[in-house]
Amino acid sequence: MKLNKGPLGRWDAMAINLGIIIGVGIFRVPCDVAKCLHSTPLILLAWSVGAVISFMGACCYAELSTSFPETGGDYIYLRNAYGKLVAFLYGWTNLIIIRPGTIAAVSFLLADYACGLCGLGTSWSKTLALAAVVIFAGVNIRGTEWGRTVQNGLSLAKVLALILLIWCGFGCAKGNLSFMTSITHEDINTNLIMSFGLAQIPILWTYGGWQESVFVAGETRDAKKSLPFALLSTVILVGVIYLLLNAVFLYLFPPNQLSTMTLVASDVLRLLWGETGAKLLAVLVVLCASGCVNGMIITSSRLTFSMFQDIPALKVLSDPDLQCGAPRKAILVNALGSAVFIIVGSFDRLLFFTGIVVWIFFALVGCCIFVFRHRYPQAERPCPVFLYPWLPAGFILVCLGLSLDTFLKFPEQSLLGLTLVAIGVPVFYFLRHCVRA
Repeated sequence: MKLNKGPLGRWDAMAINLGIIIGVGIFRVPCDVAKCLHSTPLILLAWSVGAVISFMGACCYAELSTSFPETGGDYIYLRNAYGKLVAFLYGWTNLIIIRPGTIAAVSFLLADYACGLCGLGTSWSKTLALAAVVIFAGVNIRGTEWGRTVQNGLSLAKVLALILLIWCGFGCAKGNLSFMTSITHEDINTNLIMSFGLAQIPILWTYGGWQESVFVAGETRDAKKSLPFALLSTVILVGVIYLLLNAVFLYLFPPNQLSTMTLVASDVLRLLWGETGAKLLAVLVVLCASGCVNGMIITSSRLTFSMFQDIPALKVLSDPDLQCGAPRKAILVNALGSAVFIIVGSFDRLLFFTGIVVWIFFALVGCCIFVFRHRYPQAERPCPVFLYPWLPAGFILVCLGLSLDTFLKFPEQSLLGLTLVAIGVPVFYFLRHCVRA
């Protein structure tokens, strides 16, 4: 589905990326990174490398999204490069597990902290999580303008909140600059390459979401300029914020102490403002989680919309087009899936199975650049990836390396995830047979 004009501009596309990428991971992952690397310079270098890898991916997506500025993002690239089956497997996996499970997980986190703020018991978490999905789905069903306005406000608020946290952290004079410079013997005596690679897994997970605006390409004005701006600007801005946040954490706490702090932001805010800081953390988590849920509802519905448009048996679940302002049926389908995960409550385990799948599809999307360059050598490329073929090849190798690493560490879960994808093959042919019959 391709639209010449749409309600979204470059700042709206950037807000979608920011709202999804800046979630609660940055408050949890620094602990995991400090367990892999034990010196501040190495930790900050690892976060910088993660930003560079994400920037490489953003460059690849800038070429693809401007070559195919259509609603559906990755689904469109995979369909045009490898055919409808591969694209369906991507859409299928996202529809039944990855996206509704992610929305459910973040909604539960939002609800848990909201319960704490309001003085409610944990028994209210499931109800509030369902309410969050219903509210944000309802906002987006009203139209893209409604979803855009909410997303812009939430994304701006969370960016300003993190900037304020960085400012106060460095300005409180409660840290120690010696924490920032020391190299421990533990890092020198261990396999640095392996430790550095292990640290990239949680770091890149925290950076995840920088590409989400490509799913709304068909509704973005001047997409061939707006999308590269949103993709690249998001990675640069978030990279700087994450690097400074980690510098604040490591200014206030040494790496060996940071490795034991499950929710480092809580300790930072408590150090700065006492118990009031703990309340502020709850507000910040609710803010970050809300932006993630709303953004995921926006982008997930566009992926579902594009997949349903390609499957005649599922067209009844898809709006005729997006001119009405929003893919309402697709929003309802995704909201229903998220609600089921919230009610069942088993999404964490199911999501764990799909880690290898996510990286394999990222690698396949990166390979699309080589497929299209070979198949359409004279095609217009408004934003060609620089350093071709080395940059996209590097991004693909990183994705394949992470998928292999996931398989080696969690073979049983990975096989279950791949089985989930394989189940989509008979489902695809069954749906095609239904229409013919």
